[in-house]
Amino acid sequence: MAEDIVTSIASLIQEGLLKPIGHQLRFLVHFNKNVQNLREQVDKLESVKYKVQLSIDTAQRKGEHIKLEAEKWLTDAEMVTEDARKLEDDVQKRCFNGWCPDWSSRFWLSKELSRNSIIISELHEDGNFNEVSYPVPSPRMESLPSRDFQTFESTKSAMNQIIELLKSDDSHTVCVYGMGGIGKTTLVKEVGKKAKEEKLFDEVVTAVVSQALDLIKIQGELADALGLEFKRKTVIGRASQLCERLKMEKRILIILDDVWKILDLATIGIPLGIDHRGCKILLTTRLEHVCNVMGGQATKLRLNILDEQESWALFRSNAGAIIDSPAVNAVAREVAKNCGGLPLTLVTVGKALIDKDLDGWQEAAKQLQEHKPTNIQDLDASIFACLKLSFDYLQGEEIILIFLLCCLFPEDCDVELEYLARLGMGQGCFKDVTTVDEARRRVRTLINCLKSSSLLMESDICQGCVKIHDLCRAFAISITCTDQYQFMVKSGAGLRNWPKKDTFERYAVISLMANYISDLPVGLECPRLHTLLLGSNHGLKVFPDSFFEGMKALRVLDVGGVSKIFYNHTLHVTPLPASIQLLADLRMLHLHHRKLGDISIVGKLKRLEILSLFASYIKELPKEIGELKSLRLLDLTYCRSLKKIPPNLISGLSGLEELYMRGSFQQWEVCGTTKERSIASLTEFKSLPCLAILHIEILNSQCLPKDFLLPTLLRFQIYVGAKLSFTVFTRKLKFDYPTSKKLELKGIDSPIPVGIKELLERTEDLSLICLEEGSCNILPHLGSGGFNALVSLSVRNCFEFECITNTIQRVRVVAFPNLETLHLSQLSCLRLLCIGTLPRGSFRKLKALTVEYCGRLSTLFPANMLQMLQNLERVRISWCQEMQEVFQLGGILMGEECDMLLSTLRVLQLNAVPQLGYVWKGLKPHLSLHNLEVFEIESCNRLRNLFQPTMAQSLSKLEYFKISDCAELEQIVAEEDEENHEPSINQADKPCLSLPKLKVLQVKGCEKLRTLFSVSTAQSLLQLKQVKISGSKELKEIISCKEGELSAVNKIVLPQLSCLKLKSLPVFESFCKGNIPFEWPSLEKVVLKKCPKMTSFAVAASDVVNHTPKLKKVRVDGKIIDYCTDLNTAINHLFKGKETELDMKATSSEIVVDS
Repeated sequence: MAEDIVTSIASLIQEGLLKPIGHQLRFLVHFNKNVQNLREQVDKLESVKYKVQLSIDTAQRKGEHIKLEAEKWLTDAEMVTEDARKLEDDVQKRCFNGWCPDWSSRFWLSKELSRNSIIISELHEDGNFNEVSYPVPSPRMESLPSRDFQTFESTKSAMNQIIELLKSDDSHTVCVYGMGGIGKTTLVKEVGKKAKEEKLFDEVVTAVVSQALDLIKIQGELADALGLEFKRKTVIGRASQLCERLKMEKRILIILDDVWKILDLATIGIPLGIDHRGCKILLTTRLEHVCNVMGGQATKLRLNILDEQESWALFRSNAGAIIDSPAVNAVAREVAKNCGGLPLTLVTVGKALIDKDLDGWQEAAKQLQEHKPTNIQDLDASIFACLKLSFDYLQGEEIILIFLLCCLFPEDCDVELEYLARLGMGQGCFKDVTTVDEARRRVRTLINCLKSSSLLMESDICQGCVKIHDLCRAFAISITCTDQYQFMVKSGAGLRNWPKKDTFERYAVISLMANYISDLPVGLECPRLHTLLLGSNHGLKVFPDSFFEGMKALRVLDVGGVSKIFYNHTLHVTPLPASIQLLADLRMLHLHHRKLGDISIVGKLKRLEILSLFASYIKELPKEIGELKSLRLLDLTYCRSLKKIPPNLISGLSGLEELYMRGSFQQWEVCGTTKERSIASLTEFKSLPCLAILHIEILNSQCLPKDFLLPTLLRFQIYVGAKLSFTVFTRKLKFDYPTSKKLELKGIDSPIPVGIKELLERTEDLSLICLEEGSCNILPHLGSGGFNALVSLSVRNCFEFECITNTIQRVRVVAFPNLETLHLSQLSCLRLLCIGTLPRGSFRKLKALTVEYCGRLSTLFPANMLQMLQNLERVRISWCQEMQEVFQLGGILMGEECDMLLSTLRVLQLNAVPQLGYVWKGLKPHLSLHNLEVFEIESCNRLRNLFQPTMAQSLSKLEYFKISDCAELEQIVAEEDEENHEPSINQADKPCLSLPKLKVLQVKGCEKLRTLFSVSTAQSLLQLKQVKISGSKELKEIISCKEGELSAVNKIVLPQLSCLKLKSLPVFESFCKGNIPFEWPSLEKVVLKKCPKMTSFAVAASDVVNHTPKLKKVRVDGKIIDYCTDLNTAINHLFKGKETELDMKATSSEIVVDS
C-alpha cells in the first residue's frame, strides 16, 4: 500500500501537479466535500433550469420569440448537467464511500468535481433572466392580404401621389379624404405595403380611429403592431411610453384610418415635426374639414369615385361573364351606373347578381331606382339602394339575422364568430339545430356567404373574427330600426347615461355595449325585449334590484365587465339583482370580467343553456348551478380564483355539451381516496352523456380515473401537469376553444396512468414535456395501438427518450400513419427516430419535421424510414452536435416505390450541425428534389459539398438558397458522385446544376469556397434578383469557366438581377474571369466592400452599348464620377492604382464601393 502511495505521489510530482503542493493537495483532502458541493450546485442549477424552461414554455404558448441567449443558456445547462452526472457515475465506479484506492484517480476526480462546480455556479448566476423572450408584433402591413384591390388609373395615380408626398421632407402628414365606400382604407393599406416593400420606412403601423374616439383603443392598436406592452394604465402614461417606442424607429409611417374630427396626436403619444422628423402620418377621413384642421404641414388628397370605364371593369369582374351577353349588357350597365362609382357598392351589387338571369337584372335595376330613402343619417341614398339590393338577395331568414346581429357591436369592431353563435343560439335563430356546436357550424357557413357577398369581410388581425364596413353597419342599423325588427343600437357611442326615450316598450333588442354607463334606470318596461347587451361598460358596478322586473321575455343577457381591468381584484363586487330570477326564459347569460360574489340565484334560471363566467373573479361555484339541467355550455375559462366546485355539481348538469375550464379550477379530487369527497372529481364527467367539447387543466395526474375515455367527446384540450400562467392569458383575452383533440402531458411520473393511455389513442395533437424517469419512447411505452389519430406531435425536454418508436420490444404495428407534424426538442438521449424495422404505412403522411438540441442523434432519416416519407415537405434541424447525415440513401432497395424519394420536399433548413458530413449519403438515382424551394444551411463545418452531380438537374424550383459559416465547404456541386466508381465521364456529358427559379442567393463565411457556379448554371439564372456574398477568403469569382464551355456561349444575360453585394472577399477578382460578355438589364445596386483584388467587374465587354441601363452613377469619396455606361470602366477607375482603402456612401441606383 505504501509503495502505491509513493508511486502515485511520484507520478503526480512528475506531472507537475504538486506545484505548489499546498494548492494541489487540497483536491486530495477535500474530495468528499467536492462531491457534495457538486451535487448541491447541480440541484440549484436544476431549479433554475426548471424556472427558465417554464418561462420559455410560457412565452412559446404566448407565441413570443425566444431570445437566443436563453436558448443557448438552456442548452449549456443541459450539457453541463449531463457532464456532472457522468462525473458522479465515475466517482461511484472508482470510489467506495468516498475512498479511492487509486490516489491519482482521486486527485483527478476531485479536480474535475471542483472545476464542474465552478462552471455550474457561474451558469447558475447567468440563468437569472429578466425576460427570456420578446413579443411577436401584430401582422405587419406588408403581410396583410389584399382583398378586392384592383389597380385603376385613378387609384394608381392617387397611390403614386401619396408615395411621393411621403418621400418629401416637406410633408409630414398626408390626409386622404373622400366619401364612404370609395376605397380609402384599401388604398392606404396598399400604400403602406408598398412603402415598406420599397424601404421608405422601417416600420408601418396602423390604427382605426372611428367615429366614437377611444384613445386607449388607438394606443393599443399601435402598441400591438410594435410589440409594445404598456406598463402604465392612464392615457397620459401610455402616451409617454408609446412616444418613446415610436422614437426608437428611425423612419416610421403611422396610418390612422377613419378619422372624424381633429386628433391631438400628442395625446395619443405620436411624435411629429421636430420631436421626430422620421415619423409621418397618413390618415383617411370622409370630411375635408378634418384635413384642414390638422395643421399647416398636412397635405390633403381627394380620392374621387371611379369613372365609368373603371366602374364597369370592377363591376364586370364581380358580376361574371353574363353581363357581356347582348340581352343583359344594357341593363347591367344601367345597374353599374346606379352604383355611383363606389367600389363598395359595385362589388356588393355585382356579387349579388352574379347568377341572375335577365329578369333578375331588370328587377334589380327597378329596385335601385325605387329604394332611395332620403332620411338615413350618414348614408347616401344611392348607397342605401345598392346595399338594400344586396341585402334583399340574401337567401333565408337565418343569414339575414346573422348579418343584422353584426351591427350590434361597436364600429370597426372585430366580431367574434363564437359570440355570434352563442347570441344566435340564445335568440333561437337557427332551425333544425340541436347542439351548440351545430349552431357554431351554421354560423360559419352563413358568415362565409356574407363574406362572399362582400357585406362582411375577414378581420385583418383576429382569427375567428369578421368585420363589417361602417357603411354596411349603418345600413344594417337602418334596417333594424323598422317595425319588423325594432333594435336600439348605441354600442361604442361614448354614452355616459342610459339613453333618454319616452318608452322602451317597442324594442326587441338593445345594444349599449362598450360605453361609459355607470347607472341603470329603475322601472323600465320592456315586454318585447329578448336581447340586452350591456357588456364592457366602464363604471357599471351595481344593478338595481328591480332592474329586470319589466324584461320577463329576455332570452339573451350580457352584463360583462371591461376586459382591460378584469384582473384588478380590488374592483367592486357586482352582486346579481334579485329580479334576475324572474327571467324564466333566459337562455344565454354572459358575466365576463366581473368580480362576483354569491351567484347561487343563477340556479333558478331553469331554461338557461349558455352560462359564461369568462375571466371573472369567483372563489366558489355554488351547488345551485348543478340544478341547471338545460345547461348546454358552461364557460369558466380563466376564472383563476376558482378554488372550489362542490362534489356532484358537474354530474348534475345532465344536458351539458361543452365545458371550458382552461386556466381555472385545477384541484380535482384524487382518485382512489376513501374519504368523503369535498370537491369535484373527474369521474363526474362520465355522468354527462352529451359532453362533446372539453377544455381543462389537471395538475395532478393521479386525479385521472382509470376509465377516463369519455366516448362522446368530439374535441378536447386537456393539459395534465401543466398550468396556464396568468401572463399568457392576459395577453390574449379572446375566445380560444378546442378545434381538435389535444393533449399535453408535462412532468408526468412513470408509469403513465391508464386514464391517460386511453386518451392517447384518440388524441390528434400531443405534446410531451419533461416526462419523468422511465419514459424512453412513445411507442410502445405510452401505447401499443400505433397512435392512428395523431396528426401533430411535440416532444420536449424528455431526457430519457432514446427513440420515438421501438418495434423490437413489441409486436410491430403501423406507427403514426396520420402524423403530419413532428417537433423534437432537447432530447439529450435520442439516438434514432425508430429502433427496429417500421411496418409499411408508418409516418406516411409526415409533412413537417423539426429537430433541435438532440445532441446524440447521428442519422435523421435511415434508409428504411426514408422510403416511407412520401409527403415530407419541411425539414428543420438545428443544434444537433453528433448528427453526421440527414438522409441515408445507402441500402435502399431499388424499385418503383423509390423512383421519387423526397419529391415533395419544399423546405430544408440545417443550422449548427457541426459533425454533418453528408446531407444525403448513398446512391442517389432515385432522389428527386424538383419541389425544393428553400435551402438554408448554416454552421455545418464538415460539409465539403452540398449536391452530387446526379442531383444537379432536379433543383428546378429552388427559389431561396442560403449558405452561411460552412468553413470546409469547397463546392456547391461535387466534381463527381461519391459512390461513382466508374471512370470519369466527359465534362460536356456531366449533369450541370440548373436553377431556373432561383431568386435569392446568400453566401457568408465559407472560407474555402473558390467559385459558385459554372457558365452552364449561370445561363439558367433567369429569375435571380439578389446576390449577397461575404466572408469567403478564397473566392475568386462567382461564375467559373471550364474547358469546352466558352465555345458554346455567346453571352450571359441575368435579366432580373437587381442587387449585388460583395463584402470581405480578399482574393476576389471578377464576377467572371472567362471571356464571356454579361448583361444586367435590371441591375440597380452594386455594393463592393473590402474586395481589394477586384480590378474588373467581368473580363469580357458586352456588345450592348449599355449593359447595365439602370445604373446611373458612381459615387466615390463623396464625388459623383461619370459612369460611362460601362461597368468595367467604372470598376477599373475605382481600383486602378489605389493602394489605400476607399470609403464611399450608398444611395439607390448606384455602385457603392466601401473598403
